[in-house]
Amino acid sequence: MRKRIFSFLTISSIAVLFTLGMTGSGLAAVAGDCNACHTVYPGMTEKTFHAKPFEYVSREMFCVKCHSTGTSDTIMELGGNRVPIVFNNSKPVKPLAGGDFYYVVFLGDRKGHNVSGVASRDTEFTGFPPAYSRSLDPSSVGYNPQKPLTCAGSNGCHGNRNIEDPFEAIFGSHHAANTPSDGSTTARSYRFLRNADAVKGVTGLEDDEWNQNASPKKHNEYASSIDILCRSCHGGLQSGHAGRQFNHLAGVPIPVNGEYIKYKIYNLDAPVARETVPRVSSDVVIPGKDLVSCLSCHVAHASPYDSQLRWDYDNIFTEGERNGCLICHTGK
Repeated sequence: MRKRIFSFLTISSIAVLFTLGMTGSGLAAVAGDCNACHTVYPGMTEKTFHAKPFEYVSREMFCVKCHSTGTSDTIMELGGNRVPIVFNNSKPVKPLAGGDFYYVVFLGDRKGHNVSGVASRDTEFTGFPPAYSRSLDPSSVGYNPQKPLTCAGSNGCHGNRNIEDPFEAIFGSHHAANTPSDGSTTARSYRFLRNADAVKGVTGLEDDEWNQNASPKKHNEYASSIDILCRSCHGGLQSGHAGRQFNHLAGVPIPVNGEYIKYKIYNLDAPVARETVPRVSSDVVIPGKDLVSCLSCHVAHASPYDSQLRWDYDNIFTEGERNGCLICHTGK
């Protein structure tokens, strides 16, 4: 079990005070009492604001505070707003699309990303992320192995990875215009996954329930730009320099012949990326056009299975229900 850095009692106590919300599908930005989240240091006043920006209390814990709870709920109603929860103290009833950090905390390092404020550093992959290649990281800062993995910034996934500080990397995005989701700014990037200035932000269609009640017809729609973001830290997995790591192609079309042609109905256990992000989610999969993605097999945060897989790799059998790898490899 990984060490929990931030007390869940503290998280739970603070969370009930929050009145900010995060909405999907390009709806309104956060709203409510600013002080509930942006508590300033003593002595900072409106008068001093014009001289220098406010300094906020516990700014390094903002992501964890807002998106954690001591319950098993994965969407919280806080101050009339809906907030996605990605870190539960109790086993989540309906994990959201990215999975839940509960699994890396309670089941171990192999289940997910060891994000600062959630879990201690991975005991095997200390320093750089596995298969990291500086030449394939488009950020100007690069990953710093002397510092922990973070939610945002150059050592994280969200926000502008050209900025090292997690708070500064995502600053203002919750309050900025978030449509269209074209990757032009952090706010207008899918789930604030901006990447770096040299690379267009991630695009996609955001389910308004963060896939909590997803179905083949209602779900997030991903673009191949999500794979570019994954390669920023795990580029060696696709470049042939991954050593003992298992490689699988991503960002390529599902083959239009053979066993793959039978994958025609969208399966939540093996989501595809779209060549063009649709305006409405679809249950149709088109081999030769729709793409294999990193997210076809893995979740972004953590899962109950090793390597953040969507399913138990050791319990995939050719007889019975066609799950896991067999969703695409239908001929096996």
